Amino acid sequence: MELERKKIIDHISRLEGQLASIKEEVSQSEPDCLKASKTLLSASRSFAGLREQFVETFLMAHFIQKKQIKDEALFTQLLTLIKG
Repeated sequence: MELERKKIIDHISRLEGQLASIKEEVSQSEPDCLKASKTLLSASRSFAGLREQFVETFLMAHFIQKKQIKDEALFTQLLTLIKG
C-alpha cells in the first residue's frame, strides 16, 4: 500500500506542476495560448489517470485481496466500468 500511496502522491505533484505552468503562462502579459492549451490537455488527462489510479488503489486496499481474484480479465473489465 505504501508504494501505491507514493505513486498517487507523485502523480498529484506532477499535476500540481502542470497547473502551476498553466497559471504562470496565463499570467503573462502575452500568454502563449497554444502552450497553455497543450498543458491543460495534458493536465486533464493526468487528472483522469489519477482518478483511475485512486479508485483502483482504494478498491484493492479496502475491498479486494489480489490473491482472491479468480478471473483477472473479468476483474479488469469491472475496473474499467467503475473508472469510466
